[in-house]
Amino acid sequence: MNDSSAKIHFLASRNLGPARPVKAMPSHVTGDMRPGEAFRATLSDCLAQITANAATVRSGYTAEGLHQLRVGFRRLEVALGAFGREFKQDWLEDLRGRAKILSGRLAPARDLDVFIAQRLNGSEKDGEGIAQLRTRAETARDAAWDAAAACIRSAEFVRFTDDVAALAHSQLPLTRQRRLPRTAARILDRQMKRVKKRGRTARSREEGDLHRLRIALKKLRYTAEFFAPLYPAGAVKRYLRAVKALQEHMGELNDIANVRGVIGELLQLQPRNVRKEDEASLRFAAGTMVGWHRAQTPRAISQALKRYAKFRKVTPFWVR
Repeated sequence: MNDSSAKIHFLASRNLGPARPVKAMPSHVTGDMRPGEAFRATLSDCLAQITANAATVRSGYTAEGLHQLRVGFRRLEVALGAFGREFKQDWLEDLRGRAKILSGRLAPARDLDVFIAQRLNGSEKDGEGIAQLRTRAETARDAAWDAAAACIRSAEFVRFTDDVAALAHSQLPLTRQRRLPRTAARILDRQMKRVKKRGRTARSREEGDLHRLRIALKKLRYTAEFFAPLYPAGAVKRYLRAVKALQEHMGELNDIANVRGVIGELLQLQPRNVRKEDEASLRFAAGTMVGWHRAQTPRAISQALKRYAKFRKVTPFWVR
């Protein structure tokens, strides 16, 4: 484990100092590493972000801490999947599956945080139905946060982070490959091919196909960040800027889908002692909000596909 990762692990494990959200650190991969060493360095970096933000969330409510914790899990999932496939180590898929399960248990709290902050706060003027919707969303968020806190404190979470740390420190032979630049280029090519495949499918304009393109882009971005130190900084920066710009457009579509999903879950709740007129106002407000966001979907799809067409013309930094 590198010194920076070790320091974050030390502070997080003892909860020393102010508990603050921690973003992903720059990759500690270097050109003189072998592929297996680069994999372990990447695991250490991802785990550092996870454990630091888990400590932050344990210390109290922090929406950004939870967000960064989920980012750490997603980056770890990508690392396990990308390196595992390259090394032909199918057992790493089990570890990736465990990461996905734990991350999924944190998702409802994050989705409700975003929904309340971006869609409901400051909406008092929009009527009683919005107030009712906000109350129900806040109640659901409190329950989701309790579940997220329980997940982070669980023995399953501890076992998982211990297993990842053990793998990051182990000398277990994972591959006979010796040249990291070639390995990195193959992994990046594989991620790019997935993006292109998803891009062709996304021409259908179906939201599910566009969602899969968004996920493929996220995997490409994280992988590019893992191997960034191996390539000229300027070229990497330009490429990542293009990826992030496209992700913003794809993220707008995801936000629209999340609004529908969150409202659908809220409407399924059956709180006690709710007056019929209050429930009617809530459902009217919810329907209005869903309808408005559905109306934004065609425009968002068109903008995302136009941005993707521009992105396709950008030369990847690892292509010589």
